[in-house]
Amino acid sequence: MSRTVRRKNQRYEYVWVLKDWDLFLKGGTSIRHDQHSPAGRKAIAIFHSDKEITMGSGAPRWYRKIFDRRRRTRNDRVMRQWLGNHDFDPVFEASHKHEANWSWW
Repeated sequence: MSRTVRRKNQRYEYVWVLKDWDLFLKGGTSIRHDQHSPAGRKAIAIFHSDKEITMGSGAPRWYRKIFDRRRRTRNDRVMRQWLGNHDFDPVFEASHKHEANWSWW
């Protein structure tokens, strides 16, 4: 089912989309773009595209790779410590499917 069919009669409120976040986060005043201006149309296009990052989206690939590499390194250290000293009680970090996503947000 295409997005046009699913969103056929949807009505959106673009209050947060049209806000100039760069200026606002730098301590400036709160400015909203007109939805018919070039900046407003660009903000709305990004909002409706698949490029938009939301809380529902996953962590980027580069972050997941770093997260998994660090976990594997910690588990390798525990294994090596146990191989050198059999009295050591190893505790490994289990791998979960969305663990990097949970730490990203």
